[in-house]
Amino acid sequence: MSSQEAQGRVQWFFSRLSCMTPAEVLYRAGHSLRGRLGRLTGRAAVAAELPQRLIGGTHWISKTGDGLPAAAPYVAEALLIETGSVRLFASSRFDVGARPQWNRCPLTGTVAPSWPSHAMSLTDRNLVGDIKYVWELNRHLHLVAIAQAWALTGDGRHLRSLQLQLGSWLEQCPCGTGPNWTSSLELALRLLNWAVIWELIGGIGSPLFEGAEGLALQGWWLASINQHVRTIDGNYSRHSSANNHLLGELAGVYVAAHTWPYWDSFGGLRIKARRELEHEFQAQVCADGVLREQAFEYATFVFDFFLAVERCAASAGEPVSPASLQRMHSMCRFMAAMTTKQGAVPMVGDADGAEAFRLDPRPGRDPVAAMLAKGAWLFGEPALGELSSGAEPRDDVKWLMASNRVPVEHPVSLSEDYPEGGYFLFGNDWGTANEVKGFVDAGAVGYLGIAAHGHADALQVWLSIGGVPLLVDPGTYSYRADKKWRDYFRGTSAHNTIRIDGKDQSVSGGRFMWTRKARVHDVNVSRAEGGGFELEAWHDGYTRLPGRHTHSRSVKYAPTERQLIVRDEVAGTASAAVELFWHVAPGWQVGREGATVVMTMGTYRAEMKFQSEADARIELISGQEEDEPLGWYSTTYGEKLPCTTIRWTAQGENVGVVTMFDIGGFDNTQPPPADTGGNGLEALLLSV
Repeated sequence: MSSQEAQGRVQWFFSRLSCMTPAEVLYRAGHSLRGRLGRLTGRAAVAAELPQRLIGGTHWISKTGDGLPAAAPYVAEALLIETGSVRLFASSRFDVGARPQWNRCPLTGTVAPSWPSHAMSLTDRNLVGDIKYVWELNRHLHLVAIAQAWALTGDGRHLRSLQLQLGSWLEQCPCGTGPNWTSSLELALRLLNWAVIWELIGGIGSPLFEGAEGLALQGWWLASINQHVRTIDGNYSRHSSANNHLLGELAGVYVAAHTWPYWDSFGGLRIKARRELEHEFQAQVCADGVLREQAFEYATFVFDFFLAVERCAASAGEPVSPASLQRMHSMCRFMAAMTTKQGAVPMVGDADGAEAFRLDPRPGRDPVAAMLAKGAWLFGEPALGELSSGAEPRDDVKWLMASNRVPVEHPVSLSEDYPEGGYFLFGNDWGTANEVKGFVDAGAVGYLGIAAHGHADALQVWLSIGGVPLLVDPGTYSYRADKKWRDYFRGTSAHNTIRIDGKDQSVSGGRFMWTRKARVHDVNVSRAEGGGFELEAWHDGYTRLPGRHTHSRSVKYAPTERQLIVRDEVAGTASAAVELFWHVAPGWQVGREGATVVMTMGTYRAEMKFQSEADARIELISGQEEDEPLGWYSTTYGEKLPCTTIRWTAQGENVGVVTMFDIGGFDNTQPPPADTGGNGLEALLLSV
């Protein structure tokens, strides 16, 4: 390890320590001590229990009947996997081999050593590659398609393929060894997908287990399942780490205990997991449906965790509580409200393409559309998704229809205000060709002490016209790429808000940690008939600077004039550099007509003007990599492309600026051109 790497780890350690309560410090010290003792005594890995019985199990996945999907896409995917081609994340395919090396990073080709899992540094790319890609492969999302192909066709070729895949994993990844036993969440996700596979192939009596070789695989697999569940139970994410990881871990244990009730120990683990699941779901999801992690795509991940629990519980005759069903329903209604008429959803907070389980193997998955379709069926509310009365459900819904849906009372209309979560919508003509839809983010940075998946985006504004995003949140890109990219995409300069002296509103302590968090104060919202909207608030993120600066913002939308006015005031006791950023979605052409910045895409047009007494400059920047990144956009994990960023800059103790957006008339009876190529690598210096 280099001295620079060592220094970075020391800094991270003290940053992480600063986010802990005394109780957490004691908990982690005790956990570490138990781990060391286990390694000294040779008991670091959990020993598998022998099954007490091989009967029973809950059936929550549909595998027979007229309502199942057509076989063709599942067979096509299964055959690709048989050749070694696997889809990871939304659409990228990787060649991992017909008999994969499960400890090999698909992105970098690095093969992790077969060391004890506790001894592996997951941030060392020379050791493990990009751990995110290793884990994605080993969640076994893709293996579900092989089981689906067999369930739909009965072709034994698919069972033989599954036998090769599972057998090779069990051989290469014994309990407690290598990168695939380092995270309880990863164990839980593998269990969820194994549970789906187990059901699809027919459970304990599956033809997969015929003959001596089949029985050996069955015993080997069951031993690993037992070790997965008990390892998670001894290593739940706690205290400041108890975010979506804890929900996923609990869901994995609960579903596993129902799917494989072959050990007496699983009964108590199931009851404990169910009790804590109900509590954590209420704690991590606001009553208004906003995930407290402030990450929209992660909301779809959490929804699927609890959907698996709900489906499993319903099939077992022990339905989840009405309070949890209401939270699930509220999550769907919030995401439906945030979705434009063209199906676009803001990319607030972290997004990494995560799936709890994969029931549709086709690429280009839209996680929010999938969530809303599931909610539309589950709650019998067609307005949530594309499911209308008498329409054919989506494929991923069809596999979940083993048990009846649940009745939930439907409010008359979607809300505009989500005060607990901190999001306030504005606009008019929603759902029509003239739709204007936007929001102001006045929520917290994230959840718990580290706020791991939140971004430094206080008081940002997002805007779409005609259902097409215009002023956007540029997304996430990557967790493990060069640090400058992680810092940029989660930092303030990647959001439509103010930055002071080149500092983020909140202070980063690492890739998944904020040690000082900006807080929004005095949120005041007023609305008028017809869509009139005004919000005022301020945040304290920059009171830590020598000038003790505050940033106040008012956002006003006038529907008759189709005008958005954003007024920013920075007040302090020392001169500082003030930057205001506006990020324009790829596909829009951005230029200058006199003192006006004009944004066009086909028949869509919006104009931007600035008013300020400060001596200011405006730059149009796209695809900048030198100094610091600026002008980048990412809709898919691991991929980025240029977009145009408008940067307004001034200097002073007290700086004010008004940004006026005039939204012109447009005709969008046809969707806009699908141009996502950015606007070139340019940097124009404009004067005002």
